[in-house]
Amino acid sequence: MRALLVLMLGAFVAQTTEYLPIGLLPQIAHSLNVSEARVGALVTGYAWVAAISAMPLTLATQRLARRRLLMSLLGVMTATNTLAAFSSSYLVLATLRVATALTHGVFWSMIAAYAVQLEPDVPATRATAIALGGIPLALVVGVPIATAIGHWAGWRNAFAAYAVLGGIAILLSARYLPAAVDSNIGTEHGVPRGNASLYWAALATTLTVTTHFIGYTYIVPVLSDVVHLPVARHAAVLMTFGLAGAAGTIVSGWLDQPPKRLSIIAAGGVTASQGAILLTGSDQIAVWLEMALWGWSISTLIVGLQSWAIAIAPHRANTASSLYVAAFNMGIGTGALIGGAALDADGVASVLKVGVVTGSIALLSFTMPWGLPGRRIPSR
Repeated sequence: MRALLVLMLGAFVAQTTEYLPIGLLPQIAHSLNVSEARVGALVTGYAWVAAISAMPLTLATQRLARRRLLMSLLGVMTATNTLAAFSSSYLVLATLRVATALTHGVFWSMIAAYAVQLEPDVPATRATAIALGGIPLALVVGVPIATAIGHWAGWRNAFAAYAVLGGIAILLSARYLPAAVDSNIGTEHGVPRGNASLYWAALATTLTVTTHFIGYTYIVPVLSDVVHLPVARHAAVLMTFGLAGAAGTIVSGWLDQPPKRLSIIAAGGVTASQGAILLTGSDQIAVWLEMALWGWSISTLIVGLQSWAIAIAPHRANTASSLYVAAFNMGIGTGALIGGAALDADGVASVLKVGVVTGSIALLSFTMPWGLPGRRIPSR
């Protein structure tokens, strides 16, 4: 179980690193003298690099020892976060984000299969949920703490803090992850072919994740300009989002539900929460409930979509996961880009409007007749 907790820490570092500019968006924009939309592009560029590189880099590294690969990926994240803390220009920061993004697709493609191999006596869905627990933890404490550090000590210190944590994750990996485990045992290699359901699931993933990131990338401006929430309360609201996300991950890991059904319910929650914020506006009580629904929904969506991909191609779990990661990150980049365009064109409220429209399209994508109905993943 200690090995799974180490993977959870690594996932926490990786996920928080990806989302760092979101909570620090105003500080980075002011410090580097660029617009908030350009800072949002740091998320867009990161996601697109991860999307493009996920499949080829996963295929290129799938025969490497898992522990060594994991430590190398964490090492790159640690180094780039350290350098980001000293960056003095937008170009330097953007370049470092590209370098970090190259680790992202491989990291998330390997972690689920690696978790199952590390703990063969633990049900597969539970092992995966524990390893992926770093994702909601990043939302519960990672992004809110980074936001707080950025508010009180500057955004560079936030990057430095997670560089230190990345170093700790590397040391714990060396101590507690066995060198002999091969997460590719019993799996086939290569790109999944002749599987229309898998590629349709990837499209549904892109649309639903786009919906989330249209709004979430610009959540700080939304809280400020739509809800009129004081800046001092932003970190607490984001923590509420993350706590609900942690609950969503735990519950979805134990529910015996077909992953497609779980994904549809969660996609509906992501869409409904953005619409609710738009409707309630400056109601500062309602926003806590809306952000909790949003947090629960996106964490449940992550588990549901990845489980759906693995269920469709169980004998090619790594490459199916890499396709899911590529689709997920395409959604991140597309969402951030669309949200930024809406922000520049018609203000913050339009970000939520576009999110609701995109979410409705995403929900329709699950109804297409050639999509896989979904099935439960055997526990072992």
